[in-house]
Amino acid sequence: MTSFLSKLFTDVSNLLKNSDDYNVLLEIGQPPNIKVFRAHSIILKARCLYFKSALSNDWCKKDENRNIIFKKPNILPNVFEVILNYVYTGTLVFSNLTTSEIIHLLETIDELAFEELFSHVQEHLISHSSEFIKQNISTVTDIAFKHEAFKILQTYCIDLITKEPQPFFSSPAFLSTNESILIAILSSDDVRIEEIILWNDIIQWGLHNSSTPIEMIIKDDEIEYETIDEYTSIDFTSLKTTLSPLLSLIRFSDISTEDYETKVKPFQSILPSNLLLWRYHFEDKTIKINLTSRKPPYSINSTLINHKQSTIIANWIDSNEGNLNVNGKIQFGKIRFNLLYRGSKHQFSFKKFHKMCDNQGPSLVLIKSKSNIDGCCKEEIIGGYNPVGWKSANQYIIRDDSFIFNLGDLSSESNYILSRIQPNLKYYAIYDGENFGPSFGKGDMEFSCISRPREGFCRWRCYDKPIRDTEARFWIEEIEVFKVIQ
Repeated sequence: MTSFLSKLFTDVSNLLKNSDDYNVLLEIGQPPNIKVFRAHSIILKARCLYFKSALSNDWCKKDENRNIIFKKPNILPNVFEVILNYVYTGTLVFSNLTTSEIIHLLETIDELAFEELFSHVQEHLISHSSEFIKQNISTVTDIAFKHEAFKILQTYCIDLITKEPQPFFSSPAFLSTNESILIAILSSDDVRIEEIILWNDIIQWGLHNSSTPIEMIIKDDEIEYETIDEYTSIDFTSLKTTLSPLLSLIRFSDISTEDYETKVKPFQSILPSNLLLWRYHFEDKTIKINLTSRKPPYSINSTLINHKQSTIIANWIDSNEGNLNVNGKIQFGKIRFNLLYRGSKHQFSFKKFHKMCDNQGPSLVLIKSKSNIDGCCKEEIIGGYNPVGWKSANQYIIRDDSFIFNLGDLSSESNYILSRIQPNLKYYAIYDGENFGPSFGKGDMEFSCISRPREGFCRWRCYDKPIRDTEARFWIEEIEVFKVIQ
């Protein structure tokens, strides 16, 4: 059988612009931005379940020429034009839409039930507008959770929030956040925020959203806990009802005794009675608590990697670390990572690096690099392990257990590169110079320009494999150095 589908597509596509037998007038938008589109009911109903119902004889109105009149004031005309073009051509063109309009497009295809487009539009939005989403995280997350079908965007937003919680929780929009969003955040084991800060934020949210108006006094982003004595039993009952779905997700065992006494205990009456958590902190601690710590094995105070990557690095440092127990869970090991230096926090300079990191013992270096290769921007997480630490000794450190690595964009462990020092070149494992940044080998990973401390390069010399596919210089977006405690 011979197929002529391309000719069919062309002919149907031409109906959108060249036909004179349309029978539907679609009035889209609100004044002053209204546009009338012409279409064919048979095509609209064949291509879209929504229109199959909306254009039925029971629903539609007609003008004097028997044309169906259909109005959708809640859709932007330029967004609907993209959808109508898709209906006739099978092609979705985003080029003329802003990011805000693409989000509106996503909401519109949900309303119009174009299920086949859900994943495609979400993935396009994430891949092309990640910075917009990050800067408008509260708004985008709220939209994502209002639509059951936006699972991809929901997951992406929650992942962003857990990695960088502060912008979300400090946003003016936080107090109006939907409960389902908070449940998703609190259910994560990887929220990079202290549990007592989470508790404080959730209490503020609960006070704001309680059915009984409860006055709260906030000073320096902290609840004035001494004012809690003024709350009535009705206030606490209302607050308990509001927070009931969230309280079981708080990891109380991650809260220090001091913070529990001053910031949790005043709200003891809202806690589930079966927890009796005050006994956990102040009596014999024999109560069984069905809450796992939010702090996982090999947790790391990093903006660049999470505990999963730090677990892998711990295993590279010591093969006995980062292994699974009989239940398939990662065992807690001996290695700990304590942050010594972060460029964006302490200053990007070799002098500051050595001031913060010299004489601290073994260290892990993490770098977010950015480079332009063949016109494309590429970001990678690279780093190295120094088993003895830095001293500004202006000499090479002889080691056979140092390594450098590349975690790529963190998307797949199969792309990770581990490069260990070649045994016969161990004399050049690490260069410890006062006018250098954390450098490994004879250029394998080097930062040697004191006037440009955020520039570096990787030239394969002494380690057993290159960690970058180019020797071109790169820019340091962020650098973190951790003390490795064993």
